[in-house]
Amino acid sequence: MDGFFVAYEYGTGAAWAFVKADTAAEVTAELPELDVYETPPEWMTIEDLHRVREHAYVELDQQSNLDAILDASRRLLAAAS
Repeated sequence: MDGFFVAYEYGTGAAWAFVKADTAAEVTAELPELDVYETPPEWMTIEDLHRVREHAYVELDQQSNLDAILDASRRLLAAAS
């Protein structure tokens, strides 16, 4: 896998993104507030997975932080509209 699906749980939902990284530990070290999924959640459809990877992609080696994940999630929501 070239990255990991991540979610920032905010109580009534979650902001989803796909983070490019070699290991889940790298993502957790850089973004400890996220839930990191080594395998996508079973409820996500193939279309969901493609949409997240296409519209909410973040590279870990960039200046990644929670704001980057939330921006990626906003792009994902805008693409769905």
